[in-house]
Amino acid sequence: MAATKLQANWTAVSFGSTPISRVSQVSFTQGGSLAAYSADGDHFPTVVVNLMNKPRAAVTSADTAALMAIAPGTTASFSATHKDAKGETGGDILYVLANAVAENAETSGAHGQFGSATLSLLAFSTDGTTNPLSFTRA
Repeated sequence: MAATKLQANWTAVSFGSTPISRVSQVSFTQGGSLAAYSADGDHFPTVVVNLMNKPRAAVTSADTAALMAIAPGTTASFSATHKDAKGETGGDILYVLANAVAENAETSGAHGQFGSATLSLLAFSTDGTTNPLSFTRA
């Protein structure tokens, strides 16, 4: 059967050699930002360009100890697979954020509820032109 082109649930989530389980949320952003130019009597931008991208990712897990053990400044590849909703072949999406630097981990938990932690990551390009965020269908 064909892939559904719908994603549900995350698997194979890791930061370097550290597997991350009990994952409830993963997000990736291309981190694009635009710069607008105007001059003279312009009331609107006459040029809008993308001058910089800062790819980011975040992961939320109930395995709070695993995320809190990752020190800010630690660099590794972050990867996660977003599963096809029906588990069809070719429907998974594998995301990889190379050169991901741990920015911060925070944890919380309310009385009578499960706790969770969120790790935020910011990536860099080793040559300034290669995008550290990639994805492929699997």
